[in-house]
Amino acid sequence: MSQKILFPILTIVGASLFISYLHPYTQNVRTEARPSSTIQPDKAPGEPRPAQSKIQIVFALDATGSMSGLIGAAKEKIWSIAGSLAQAEPAPVIEMGLLFYRDKGDVFVTRKVALSSDIDDVYGKLMQIAAEGGGDEPESVNQALYEAVTKFNWDTAYNTYKTVFLVGDRSPHMDYQDDVKYPVSCGLAKKRDIVLNTILMGNDSKAMRIWKEIASCNQGSYAQVGMDANDIAVNTPYDNAIADLSDRLDDTRIYYGNANEKSVAYEKVSNSKMITGAAKANVKAQRAEYNSTKAGKAAYYGQKELLENYREKSVSLETIKEEELPDVMKNMTATQRKVFVEQKIAERDSLNKELIKITKQRQEYIEKDLKSRKSAEVDSSFTNRIYKSIQKQTEKKNIHLKADAKY
Repeated sequence: MSQKILFPILTIVGASLFISYLHPYTQNVRTEARPSSTIQPDKAPGEPRPAQSKIQIVFALDATGSMSGLIGAAKEKIWSIAGSLAQAEPAPVIEMGLLFYRDKGDVFVTRKVALSSDIDDVYGKLMQIAAEGGGDEPESVNQALYEAVTKFNWDTAYNTYKTVFLVGDRSPHMDYQDDVKYPVSCGLAKKRDIVLNTILMGNDSKAMRIWKEIASCNQGSYAQVGMDANDIAVNTPYDNAIADLSDRLDDTRIYYGNANEKSVAYEKVSNSKMITGAAKANVKAQRAEYNSTKAGKAAYYGQKELLENYREKSVSLETIKEEELPDVMKNMTATQRKVFVEQKIAERDSLNKELIKITKQRQEYIEKDLKSRKSAEVDSSFTNRIYKSIQKQTEKKNIHLKADAKY
């Protein structure tokens, strides 16, 4: 081989070897020089980006005798809080859980309602709780906070916003030897990316110091409200009409599947109708509005709801076994079944269209009412305190809540 050909080949090979030799060092240089703004500490390396974000909230509520205002506000506001969060863009999955706490010697020390996207079920459990017991000043706050952090099914995805709202009026017992003390629970919450927010009822100075300490341990917020929870209830002339539409929409739910699946689904419908039947008109209006949102719709209809599945083309009438059809459709011909389903969908769409129209009128009425109040009253309300905390904190998870709180 001539020198004219050999020399270029050797030059290329040598350059390649030199670059290979330098490669580890140049990699380190690039990594060290990378701007910190490109690092995403809340996303595990190689973890796929979930398609939908999630909001998980556990309310740890003092349920002793002095907390009747708090429990009453929670019963009134759970749907408006859910509706406020449903405004997020993009629409998240919303899960709520409850942990009620009292003290040793009471009927219960803690009672848990698991995290669930089925707010009807959570609301039903909430309605079974009354403020009772207590008497001495400290409560089992330590146990409540520890269980709130460790005993719920918290999601581990990087873009899930997880928070506990600790709400009460008294400091924890620090003399219980078998307790996990609140500083330990704070450390666990930080490790698990759970934000701890606190709302103090009343003005107990010892509780105030501890509530502030808990809130500061993982970028949470602290708020103080009166014993009536600074509740704001806006009753509108549209509430009864929306409540009626809500009842009629409940009646449009039709389920298919095996006997057990249909039994579970219709029991859910029956329970939700029984629970909400006794609710005030404005609460039913809040529920109807939430269930019409993207965030609330899936849990409201649940699994194997025929009209929604048919609309989405996830099922066809021809593929459903005879015994798995809704009872009302079993003796129909194929043509009659199609007509029946499409008529029911049209009926549901008409109800939803009317609901959207009246809900808009209701919201305009509420906005006018809130503007007539002192801004400090609105800003310090129970609903707004919770919403504003979440609104700020979810930004870190790329969940954007731009609108005002719902009432």
